[in-house]
Amino acid sequence: MANQTNTKCLIGEARMNWPRVFEPESFNGGEPKYNVTLTFPKTDTKLYNTIQQAINTCAEKAKATMFGGKLPKSFELPNIKDGDEDFDGEGYPGQWVLKASSKYKPEVVKKMTVAGQPQFVQITDPDEFYGGCYGYASVTFRAYALDVNKGISCQLDNLLKTRDGERFGAGSSSAASDFAGVNIPDYISDDEL
Repeated sequence: MANQTNTKCLIGEARMNWPRVFEPESFNGGEPKYNVTLTFPKTDTKLYNTIQQAINTCAEKAKATMFGGKLPKSFELPNIKDGDEDFDGEGYPGQWVLKASSKYKPEVVKKMTVAGQPQFVQITDPDEFYGGCYGYASVTFRAYALDVNKGISCQLDNLLKTRDGERFGAGSSSAASDFAGVNIPDYISDDEL
């Protein structure tokens, strides 16, 4: 039987930031999880409203089924962050930002024509699904009630790559050009290694 508070949502097209979708990663000693940060233009009000409606629906379901008609004061909602205001440093100018994570490995796919038929094909190479590419994310907003913490989490389900984009963090220069001005006495010979 499906959980009565879960609300599924399709987010896209979004830009993939810091995808950790092939191997889980632990932050600050916590449970290892798969995750991705999704960004999309603030001008995409339709997508923003779709996500906000899914969060609100999940909260209403939780209020009715878990909390006797009233949400606790400390109930935490997933935050669609403002890329211009909610980040120190560079941030994500002109973007909305939402992080999704899961302890379960998501399927990462692309759509291709195979034997004349459109199919979803698994992506297994991290160089093909990278920070900066674009796609859709299937997420589930889930209500939780732990001893102290109560709220809604954004669970990452699956990812669909739609197109390439400028790779984040990709170097635009070579090592030779970066170090051309470094003055060292002599090169190390093979027999010195």
